[in-house]
Amino acid sequence: MDQLKQVVTSFVSMSDVEYDLALPIIERIEVKKDTNLLEQGQVCRHVYFIESGFFRMFYVDYKGNEVNSRFAKPNDFMVDFASFITQKGSLYYWKAMEDSKILALDREEIEKIYDKSPAWSKFGRLIAESSYLQINAREEMLHFQTPEQRYATILKKEPHLFQMISQNQLSSYIGIKPESLSRLRKRMLGK
Repeated sequence: MDQLKQVVTSFVSMSDVEYDLALPIIERIEVKKDTNLLEQGQVCRHVYFIESGFFRMFYVDYKGNEVNSRFAKPNDFMVDFASFITQKGSLYYWKAMEDSKILALDREEIEKIYDKSPAWSKFGRLIAESSYLQINAREEMLHFQTPEQRYATILKKEPHLFQMISQNQLSSYIGIKPESLSRLRKRMLGK
Protein backbone atom coordinates (compact mmCIF):
# COMPACT_ATOMS: atom_id res chain seq x y z
CA MET A 1 0.00 0.00 0.00
CA ASP A 2 3.06 2.21 -0.08
CA GLN A 3 2.35 2.80 -3.78
CA LEU A 4 -1.09 4.17 -2.95
CA LYS A 5 0.26 6.44 -0.24
CA GLN A 6 2.95 7.78 -2.57
CA VAL A 7 0.40 8.57 -5.29
CA VAL A 8 -2.15 10.07 -2.88
CA THR A 9 0.46 12.34 -1.26
CA SER A 10 1.72 13.42 -4.67
CA PHE A 11 -1.73 14.98 -5.19
CA VAL A 12 -2.24 16.46 -1.73
CA SER A 13 -0.18 16.61 1.43
CA MET A 14 -1.70 14.89 4.44
CA SER A 15 -0.52 13.63 7.78
CA ASP A 16 -0.01 9.93 8.45
CA VAL A 17 -3.03 10.08 10.76
CA GLU A 18 -5.20 11.44 7.92
CA TYR A 19 -3.87 8.90 5.44
CA ASP A 20 -4.49 6.07 7.89
CA LEU A 21 -8.22 6.89 7.90
CA ALA A 22 -8.43 5.02 4.59
CA LEU A 23 -6.58 1.88 5.67
CA PRO A 24 -9.61 0.07 7.18
CA ILE A 25 -11.69 0.52 4.01
CA ILE A 26 -9.09 -0.64 1.48
CA GLU A 27 -9.78 -4.05 0.01
CA ARG A 28 -7.03 -5.82 -1.93
CA ILE A 29 -8.33 -7.75 -4.95
CA GLU A 30 -6.62 -9.99 -7.47
CA VAL A 31 -8.15 -9.94 -10.94
CA LYS A 32 -7.26 -12.61 -13.46
CA LYS A 33 -6.52 -11.77 -17.09
CA ASP A 34 -9.64 -11.41 -19.28
CA THR A 35 -11.89 -10.90 -16.24
CA ASN A 36 -14.33 -7.98 -16.22
CA LEU A 37 -13.98 -5.89 -13.08
CA LEU A 38 -17.02 -3.86 -14.13
CA GLU A 39 -19.64 -4.83 -16.70
CA GLN A 40 -22.13 -2.77 -18.64
CA GLY A 41 -25.25 -2.34 -16.52
CA GLN A 42 -23.45 -2.79 -13.18
CA VAL A 43 -23.23 0.15 -10.81
CA CYS A 44 -19.68 1.33 -10.11
CA ARG A 45 -19.45 1.31 -6.30
CA HIS A 46 -15.67 1.56 -5.91
CA VAL A 47 -12.65 3.61 -6.84
CA TYR A 48 -9.86 1.25 -7.83
CA PHE A 49 -6.11 1.76 -7.62
CA ILE A 50 -3.89 -0.48 -9.73
CA GLU A 51 -0.90 -1.90 -7.89
CA SER A 52 0.06 -4.15 -10.79
CA GLY A 53 -1.55 -5.11 -14.06
CA PHE A 54 -3.32 -3.38 -16.91
CA PHE A 55 -6.99 -2.68 -17.72
CA ARG A 56 -8.99 -1.36 -20.62
CA MET A 57 -12.30 0.46 -20.48
CA PHE A 58 -14.54 -0.14 -23.47
CA TYR A 59 -18.13 -0.17 -24.62
CA VAL A 60 -19.92 -2.22 -27.25
CA ASP A 61 -21.36 -0.05 -30.02
CA TYR A 62 -24.64 -0.59 -31.87
CA LYS A 63 -22.84 -2.81 -34.41
CA GLY A 64 -21.42 -5.08 -31.71
CA ASN A 65 -17.87 -3.67 -31.93
CA GLU A 66 -15.78 -3.11 -28.82
CA VAL A 67 -14.65 0.52 -28.69
CA ASN A 68 -11.80 1.33 -26.31
CA SER A 69 -12.17 4.49 -24.25
CA ARG A 70 -9.36 4.34 -21.69
CA PHE A 71 -6.52 2.23 -20.42
CA ALA A 72 -5.16 2.03 -16.88
CA LYS A 73 -1.73 0.89 -15.72
CA PRO A 74 0.01 0.59 -12.33
CA ASN A 75 -0.41 3.66 -10.10
CA ASP A 76 -3.54 4.73 -12.00
CA PHE A 77 -6.98 5.09 -10.47
CA MET A 78 -9.96 3.56 -12.25
CA VAL A 79 -13.57 4.58 -11.82
CA ASP A 80 -16.58 5.08 -14.04
CA PHE A 81 -17.41 8.47 -12.55
CA ALA A 82 -20.82 8.79 -14.22
CA SER A 83 -21.97 5.51 -12.68
CA PHE A 84 -20.11 6.16 -9.42
CA ILE A 85 -21.73 9.56 -8.90
CA THR A 86 -25.26 8.74 -10.08
CA GLN A 87 -25.26 5.12 -8.86
CA LYS A 88 -26.82 4.11 -12.17
CA GLY A 89 -25.64 1.24 -14.35
CA SER A 90 -22.40 1.74 -16.23
CA LEU A 91 -22.28 1.91 -20.01
CA TYR A 92 -18.75 0.48 -19.96
CA TYR A 93 -16.72 -2.61 -19.19
CA TRP A 94 -13.40 -2.62 -17.31
CA LYS A 95 -11.43 -5.71 -18.38
CA ALA A 96 -8.10 -6.96 -17.01
CA MET A 97 -5.61 -7.32 -19.85
CA GLU A 98 -3.24 -9.27 -17.59
CA ASP A 99 -3.31 -10.71 -14.09
CA SER A 100 -3.67 -7.67 -11.85
CA LYS A 101 -3.61 -6.60 -8.21
CA ILE A 102 -5.81 -3.69 -7.28
CA LEU A 103 -7.03 -1.84 -4.22
CA ALA A 104 -10.75 -1.09 -3.94
CA LEU A 105 -12.22 1.78 -1.94
CA ASP A 106 -15.98 1.63 -1.37
CA ARG A 107 -18.01 4.72 -2.32
CA GLU A 108 -19.98 5.00 0.93
CA GLU A 109 -16.85 4.59 3.04
CA ILE A 110 -14.97 7.17 0.93
CA GLU A 111 -17.78 9.67 1.58
CA LYS A 112 -17.37 9.16 5.33
CA ILE A 113 -13.63 9.85 5.06
CA TYR A 114 -14.29 12.99 3.00
CA ASP A 115 -16.46 14.24 5.86
CA LYS A 116 -13.68 13.59 8.39
CA SER A 117 -10.71 14.91 6.45
CA PRO A 118 -10.33 18.05 4.31
CA ALA A 119 -7.18 16.53 2.81
CA TRP A 120 -9.05 13.42 1.61
CA SER A 121 -11.90 15.59 0.37
CA LYS A 122 -9.42 17.68 -1.63
CA PHE A 123 -7.81 14.50 -2.96
CA GLY A 124 -11.20 13.25 -4.17
CA ARG A 125 -11.82 16.52 -5.99
CA LEU A 126 -8.35 16.46 -7.58
CA ILE A 127 -8.77 12.86 -8.77
CA ALA A 128 -12.15 13.74 -10.28
CA GLU A 129 -10.61 16.73 -12.04
CA SER A 130 -7.71 14.63 -13.30
CA SER A 131 -10.11 11.99 -14.62
CA TYR A 132 -12.20 14.65 -16.36
CA LEU A 133 -9.10 16.11 -18.02
CA GLN A 134 -8.05 12.66 -19.31
CA ILE A 135 -11.51 12.05 -20.78
CA ASN A 136 -11.61 15.55 -22.25
CA ALA A 137 -8.13 15.21 -23.79
CA ARG A 138 -9.14 12.01 -25.59
CA GLU A 139 -12.38 13.56 -26.77
CA GLU A 140 -10.57 16.61 -28.10
CA MET A 141 -8.02 14.35 -29.78
CA LEU A 142 -10.83 12.49 -31.57
CA HIS A 143 -12.61 15.71 -32.59
CA PHE A 144 -9.75 18.01 -33.52
CA GLN A 145 -6.83 15.88 -34.70
CA THR A 146 -6.24 13.98 -37.91
CA PRO A 147 -5.61 10.23 -37.60
CA GLU A 148 -1.87 10.89 -38.06
CA GLN A 149 -1.91 13.46 -35.26
CA ARG A 150 -3.84 11.06 -32.99
CA TYR A 151 -1.29 8.32 -33.62
CA ALA A 152 1.55 10.72 -32.87
CA THR A 153 -0.19 11.95 -29.72
CA ILE A 154 -0.57 8.39 -28.40
CA LEU A 155 3.03 7.60 -29.35
CA LYS A 156 4.20 10.64 -27.37
CA LYS A 157 1.86 10.54 -24.36
CA GLU A 158 1.12 6.82 -23.96
CA PRO A 159 3.94 4.91 -25.68
CA HIS A 160 3.40 1.89 -23.40
CA LEU A 161 0.13 1.19 -25.26
CA PHE A 162 2.05 0.09 -28.35
CA GLN A 163 3.45 -2.86 -26.38
CA MET A 164 0.34 -3.56 -24.29
CA ILE A 165 -2.59 -3.65 -26.72
CA SER A 166 -3.43 -5.19 -30.07
CA GLN A 167 -3.61 -3.22 -33.31
CA ASN A 168 -7.40 -3.64 -33.29
CA GLN A 169 -7.60 -2.17 -29.78
CA LEU A 170 -5.29 0.69 -30.75
CA SER A 171 -7.28 1.48 -33.89
CA SER A 172 -10.54 1.61 -31.91
CA TYR A 173 -8.89 3.83 -29.29
CA ILE A 174 -7.76 6.39 -31.86
CA GLY A 175 -11.02 6.12 -33.80
CA ILE A 176 -9.98 4.53 -37.09
CA LYS A 177 -10.44 1.15 -38.77
CA PRO A 178 -7.65 -1.45 -38.33
CA GLU A 179 -6.77 -1.40 -42.04
CA SER A 180 -6.49 2.40 -41.91
CA LEU A 181 -4.11 2.06 -38.97
CA SER A 182 -1.90 -0.29 -40.99
CA ARG A 183 -1.71 2.20 -43.87
CA LEU A 184 -1.12 5.08 -41.48
CA ARG A 185 1.76 3.26 -39.75
CA LYS A 186 3.40 2.47 -43.11
CA ARG A 187 3.13 6.11 -44.17
CA MET A 188 4.53 7.39 -40.87
CA LEU A 189 7.38 4.89 -40.82
CA GLY A 190 8.24 5.86 -44.39
CA LYS A 191 8.75 9.51 -43.42
